[in-house]
Parts: sequence; C-alpha cells; structure tokens
Amino acid sequence: MAKEIKFGLSAPMPGADLDGLLKFSVMADKLGFDTVWYPDHVVFVSPTEAHEAWTIATAAAMMTKNIKLGTVSDPHRMHPAVFAQRLASIDHLSKGRVTLTLGVGESMNLDAYGIKWNRPLTRLRESMQVMQKLWAAEGPVDYKGEFYEMKDAFLQVRPYKRNRIPTYIATHTPKGLRLVGELGDGWLPIDLNPKLYAEYLGVIKESAKDAGRKMKDIDPALWVFTSLGKNEDEAYKTLEPFKYVLVMQDQLKKAGYDVKIPREYEGLNYFNVIPQDEAGRQKFRQIGQFFPREAIIDFTITGSKQDCIKKIEKYISKGVRHFVLFYRFSPDPEKALKTYAKDIIPYFKG
Repeated sequence: MAKEIKFGLSAPMPGADLDGLLKFSVMADKLGFDTVWYPDHVVFVSPTEAHEAWTIATAAAMMTKNIKLGTVSDPHRMHPAVFAQRLASIDHLSKGRVTLTLGVGESMNLDAYGIKWNRPLTRLRESMQVMQKLWAAEGPVDYKGEFYEMKDAFLQVRPYKRNRIPTYIATHTPKGLRLVGELGDGWLPIDLNPKLYAEYLGVIKESAKDAGRKMKDIDPALWVFTSLGKNEDEAYKTLEPFKYVLVMQDQLKKAGYDVKIPREYEGLNYFNVIPQDEAGRQKFRQIGQFFPREAIIDFTITGSKQDCIKKIEKYISKGVRHFVLFYRFSPDPEKALKTYAKDIIPYFKG
C-alpha cells in the first residue's frame, strides 16, 4: 500500500511572482514530489500577482522532467473544446504529465466579469463529457447537452500517447461526489478531517459501483494544510492567524463541532468572497476567531515530524492516496518542505 501513496504541492499562488513560481516548480520536481497544482484564478483575495495558471504550467513543463502538472480550475471560463485542445497541446510539451482538477467555480473569478455561474455542476459534467469525447475520438463526434452542442467535431491534437487526460473533481456535495464516481479520474477536496473524508469517499465508492467502475481507476486525493514544527504548539502558532482558510464552517458543523457562528458570518467562505469588497474580506478574516484549536488540528496535518506522520497515516486509513500539501504556514516553510522530501515521503514510499 505504501508505494501507492502520492505527495503533491500547492504552488505559491498567491504569493510568488513569475520567477518564484517557476523556481518552485523546478524545486518540487528535484525534491521528488509527484504533482504540483496551480490554482487557476483571474484574481485572488489577497493582493498579489495573478498569472494565468496554464501559462505557468506550460513554462514549468519545459523546465521539469518528472513531476505531473495540474491546475484547479472551473468549467465556466473556457469552452471545453478549446480547453481540451489546450490541455492536449501542453500534454505533448510535457510528454504526458498534464492533470486537471475542475470545481464549480468561485465568485472572484466570475462575478466581476459577467461570467455566469448558473447550474455549475451540470456545466462541469458536460465539460468533462465534451473533453473526454474529443480526446478519445479518432473521428468526428456529436454531443448535445444543456450548455454545449457539437456536430462532427474533432481535434487535430490528442493527449500524448493516451486518449484521456486525468480529470479530478473538487467537491464536497452529494451530487458532486456522485459525479466523481461516475466520471472522475480523481477526487481533490479541500479542508476535510479524516472522519468526513471517509464518509464522503463512501458516496464516491457507491456511485462508482453503480456506474460499473472500479475504485482503482479513481485517485482519492486531499488538498490539505500542513504546519510542521518542533512540536504541536509551535506548529499551531503559525497556523492561528490563518484559521479562516483552514476550515470551512459548514464542514466544521458536519464534523460535529458545536461552534456558534454569528448570523452576519454565516455562509461566508473563500469561494464567495469578492476581492473588491474590503468589508467582506475583513469579515472573512474574522471568521477564524470562532474556530477552536482542536478543530484546526483535526482538519490539518500539524505538529512535529512524528505528529505529521501519524496524521498522514490516519488519513490513509480513511482512504486518502494522494496528498496535495500547502506547507507555507509552517514556522520554517523551507525546512518543512525539505523534511517532507527527505524524511516523511520516504517513510511512506520506502
């Protein structure tokens, strides 16, 4: 089982400039991480450079050798046929290292630009179906859906030596989880504790069975915050200022934490915050004050090296096979990254 476990990294978007992102990608490749993921945003909540994710991934493909390159994107901003062509082209540049995650989208990337956010799960389903048809087809294909329609459509570039680019789905909802089992090559949720992860994975397993699929064809991943320090107290201290992004309030309640969130904060999360709304951004930051320490520890991988290993083992026991780590809230991020590369990852892959 150990060799099945994969470890990836969330690229520093927001945070790093263009040069920093490319250096990070090269470093992640040299350190032996399996994947690197670039958040696909037009803008971010924090004021920083926001480069187009697939442009970064393309440049990184030319500078790396082994690491798989992916983005966490949405189905709203690009027609799936154009998206399929773009991904197939980058797949050739990287010699088969492209991956993709699709979610239902975020306000910050859509609202200000007049991009509709209607029936997002239906659009996601259709986008995946269109791309998968075009990648697999050796000739023209037809498709008729609610949002997309094709007649005698085909691509003149297909993925590199394969007929499918792995597509993960970022979701927590019952319908979204069932879609993972039906169509997804992987599942990449964010901010889940082990108990909720196992519960949601059960829905995917049931859906896959109904669709006649095997779970070995679906990669259960988790995008997770990790703070690695000398001990739990030191590691938690650097997480505390960022509690508002470490747990989503709806997941906190589903996990059984009896936390009272004032009405003015209810429903506010990273996905519906608009960068131009300073008052809304300030409220979002304030949400963390209602999240208890035990919940933050529960929903993250926090503590000493041994603490982190034990927590990873706990997640693995609940079905996680691919960890996408956001490590930059650690007391010493560079040291934490090297500890993962030199000690923690070999423990699970050795």
